[in-house]
Amino acid sequence: MLLKKIVYVGIDVDDTAFHGAGVVLETGEFFEFRCKPDHGVLRKKLNDIFGDRYTVHLCYEACYIGYSLYRFLRKSGIHCDIIAPSLIPVKTGARVKTDRLDAAKLAEYYARDLLTPIYVPDETDEEVRDILRSRNFLVKQRKMLKTHILSAYRRYEINFLEETGSKTTWTDRHISWLKKRVKTLQRPLCQIDLELLLAQYTNLSESIEKLDASISRIADGERYKKSKDALNSFRGIDTLSAMTIIAELGDIRRFAHPRQLAGYVGLDVAEYSSGGKEHKKGITKTGNKHVRTLLTECCQTASNPPILSKRIKQSRAGQSGEVIDIADRCMNRLHKKSVRMLYAGKHKNKIKTACAREMLGFIWEALKLVA
Repeated sequence: MLLKKIVYVGIDVDDTAFHGAGVVLETGEFFEFRCKPDHGVLRKKLNDIFGDRYTVHLCYEACYIGYSLYRFLRKSGIHCDIIAPSLIPVKTGARVKTDRLDAAKLAEYYARDLLTPIYVPDETDEEVRDILRSRNFLVKQRKMLKTHILSAYRRYEINFLEETGSKTTWTDRHISWLKKRVKTLQRPLCQIDLELLLAQYTNLSESIEKLDASISRIADGERYKKSKDALNSFRGIDTLSAMTIIAELGDIRRFAHPRQLAGYVGLDVAEYSSGGKEHKKGITKTGNKHVRTLLTECCQTASNPPILSKRIKQSRAGQSGEVIDIADRCMNRLHKKSVRMLYAGKHKNKIKTACAREMLGFIWEALKLVA
């Protein structure tokens, strides 16, 4: 029985149309096609063009459609890869860019194994990741809304701290006082404005609380509990941070060394060395920004003395000695590193970034242990 020839297909995904190109290395055959931006239409188009004569290997760039097309084609028996856009080779001097040429370029590079596929999480990990990102989005919205509300109150000569002598804002007392104070205004338009802003703040807070409850329930499930408990043994990592790290990194076993993980997160150091001269820059920032930002925040107190808080002691109850040893080594190393850099006159942001890179290695070790 003759083996089918492999046709390497590149798809340029767009809202208006899917542009495709196919290359057969053995014979040099080249195909071009276009179809509606629909998964089923694309599958039918591939079957019409290639049928049973070829084995289709297809790829497309990571974009707004996420993993839906990938999963649809895989279930249909078509080999598919999602390509990292930032790692696609660029031809020097190329000044013409069209959807048709992009598809042909993808097909050619894919056939010659010059493209880098991305990691595709399973559907459960993707759902958890999305709910964590949605919570982060709502928290940022609420932060901006707080600033806007306080500015609006100041414009209407309402100042909670001065009128009550309190030292904190956005407590239950503060919100209750704001709602009562609005009703005393003799300006109807201003009253409507402030009431709507406070109602929006309340809705956002309730949504965030519901998401927090869902995340806590997921974290205590069988799938994530072991990894979550291991990360909770580290200083600076609570349940929300642990779940973000787990969901964003996916299967930790795909990273053979912490350096690969640092590159994935974008915490590796950029370097431009040539002619015997070595020039190192800052971090590359080319990886997962969610984990990178989170780890930097987790290292805010790295310079503090390595003392266990009540929360960490409770989290370590029942944890294995190996995980606790990793967490202790991480805490002590970050403390020494941050203090040494601090006395060397390094900027505090550089210190936190360096500590975040160090912490990532210990996280890799702990997750590999419990995986």
